[in-house]
Amino acid sequence: MVISAITYERPGVQLLDNSDSFVRRVIREKRSSSPNADWRAERIKEFIDGHSAGDRLSIEKVCEELGLATSGRQARRLFKSLVGMSFRKYAKNKRLAFAARQLAATQEPVKVIALDIGYRRTAEFTRSFKELFRLSPLEFRRIWSRRECAA
Repeated sequence: MVISAITYERPGVQLLDNSDSFVRRVIREKRSSSPNADWRAERIKEFIDGHSAGDRLSIEKVCEELGLATSGRQARRLFKSLVGMSFRKYAKNKRLAFAARQLAATQEPVKVIALDIGYRRTAEFTRSFKELFRLSPLEFRRIWSRRECAA
């Protein structure tokens, strides 16, 4: 019988310089797209990236607004192949990223920020925020305000 030794590697901690880099790291925003990406998926992504944070649009409405003659099913498939996640999840992550930036940059109440990004109830917003960032909105604000003060 062979017994092998178990080695423990100390986990590394990476300090990020600002809340934007933290948000990008958590939601894994892609900086560039592949050259083989479908132009329709690119247009949908650009629309979400540049659109108001508070709007909750369906992919069918986005395609209609952009004048894309494609079915919702096809658009969802193309979008997922480009981004690596569903349209709905991507849009939700973008709204939560906007909220995180608002929390770090302003002193607006959490309730107001939640309403701005389309949440009717603060508890629902807090649950979604914590699910994505592993911190409550208030914890997030507290951490980043301390870092801003220390800098």
